[in-house]
Amino acid sequence: MGTANRIVNTLTSPSRPISVAEFVTALSKIWRPSESYSGSQSATFGLAISGGVDSMALAALCSQMHSSFSNTTNSLNLENHVSTLDFLRQVNFRAFVVDHGVRSGSAAEAQAVAKVLEKRGLKTSILKIEWPTSDKPAEMPNFESLARKYRYQIIGKACRDHGINSLFLAHHEDDQAETVIMRLINGHKRLGLVGIKPDSEIPECYGIHGVHESGGIPLKPWRGRKAPSQHKQDQPLQNLALIPQPIPETGGIRLYRPFLDFGKDRLIATCQTEGMEWFEDHTNLDPTLTPRNAIRHLYKSHTMPAALTKPALLKLSDRCRELASTQLQTAEWCLSQCSIKRFDTRSGVLNVQFNDMNDSAIPPLTDKKLVAANVLKRIIMLVTPQEHVQTSVLRSTLKRAFPELWPSEELDSEPRTFTVAGVQFKRLTDGAKCEWFISRQPHISTAMPLISFPPGKKSAWSDWTLYDGRYWIRMQHHCKVPLVLRPYRQQDHNMFKNSLPIKMRNPLHELLKDIAPVELRYTLPAISGPGDDGKAVVLALPTLNVGSRKGENLVKWELGVL
Repeated sequence: MGTANRIVNTLTSPSRPISVAEFVTALSKIWRPSESYSGSQSATFGLAISGGVDSMALAALCSQMHSSFSNTTNSLNLENHVSTLDFLRQVNFRAFVVDHGVRSGSAAEAQAVAKVLEKRGLKTSILKIEWPTSDKPAEMPNFESLARKYRYQIIGKACRDHGINSLFLAHHEDDQAETVIMRLINGHKRLGLVGIKPDSEIPECYGIHGVHESGGIPLKPWRGRKAPSQHKQDQPLQNLALIPQPIPETGGIRLYRPFLDFGKDRLIATCQTEGMEWFEDHTNLDPTLTPRNAIRHLYKSHTMPAALTKPALLKLSDRCRELASTQLQTAEWCLSQCSIKRFDTRSGVLNVQFNDMNDSAIPPLTDKKLVAANVLKRIIMLVTPQEHVQTSVLRSTLKRAFPELWPSEELDSEPRTFTVAGVQFKRLTDGAKCEWFISRQPHISTAMPLISFPPGKKSAWSDWTLYDGRYWIRMQHHCKVPLVLRPYRQQDHNMFKNSLPIKMRNPLHELLKDIAPVELRYTLPAISGPGDDGKAVVLALPTLNVGSRKGENLVKWELGVL
């Protein structure tokens, strides 16, 4: 936030303010209790408040919701949203104001915004960004992108710590039009012109447990080789194949933008009508500062061609969104037609036979190659250690998985095993629609994942950590030296096997042969710690819930799958 001017504008606006009824209607279209709310979590929504007119209009409407709700429901036509309305009557709000801390006066401005919000009955937290790399962050060339990253991360963690899984943002119609024209300038086509989504996962928070797609399932601790709770824990589990698989996690923070169908003029009118103060940031008026500022200046100072007017850009965005929705529905259907014969999260392997893209049920005008790419990407994301998979790297893999889309090309000479996006594909059968065995690509010696868990109190759990982009893990141990989570190695195998009770050695051999054959077993995470002679040895294979007797006495862990 730049040097802000406090605005209390009571002039009558020519635009109509947003009523609580309209706001609740817009919110009900994008938010559902069944998708976003768990009875074990607090019934509180987060509000991202900058102090500008957009977010202060959001705050004004949320603060009104409880007092006016009984007067709004009679005027709403929301038969399909009864459960949402019932829930919204009881919901609370917490506002988050971020102090970027890049100049003097920012703390006082954050306090001023918080004071206005508290007067409106909104509990408010001020979050100050601690810049790790520079005394003058505003002078950094990537300041805008870093500020965005740190802003989302600090708000995401605050939401998690307050038991909040839904965060409202105040993006509006004008922001949408600006986003579309910026993407046109940058060369985006079709799906890239969808613009701002009404709901999405929180960005910039990959690897933060409870914020990014995690924290929704309570996990039970596992200890070494002890059996799950349905078995007697004082006896070794001889049939390791019966050990339950780690559960893919759900949860995290989702963003909702209820103002995307409202123009900025109506947000200004809302603040004026409600007597809500806001704070103007003068840097938003500098057209030389950011591309978005330049576009705003261009629209304010010039008459644009009809094709680039706000209504035309919004219409383009709507058409692209409809196309994206159709493509997504088709991809979901195609994914349901794939035969996934096995998916084992203990080692991250799956057997799959892809659907036939020439199926007559697929609409005739479908971009089949794009749909196939989305199907392939969804399958790869089950296994890959990478955060993102770009469609551009999948072309050769698409030809192998969906040869019917390239009928004129000969594929007989293609290798049976290959890698893409951190994943290894192995063809198990021949024919046009063969079966594939998909696993994590073997580690490269120069890029081995490794996490150190320092000594701690016996009862203290470590923070959750994302290992290899695939497994969430935290530990509780009482070693005097750090324990290390790293890949299982060939030289570990005999020593680890011999550290197990005799009755467990052959079951471990059979289990590894089934779910982690040959080099694949050396992608399994292993907990390494001090042996009897002080040298590092493998104490446990946590995804298999198998550990030595020494490991059982030293360490507990909780594990989930991203």
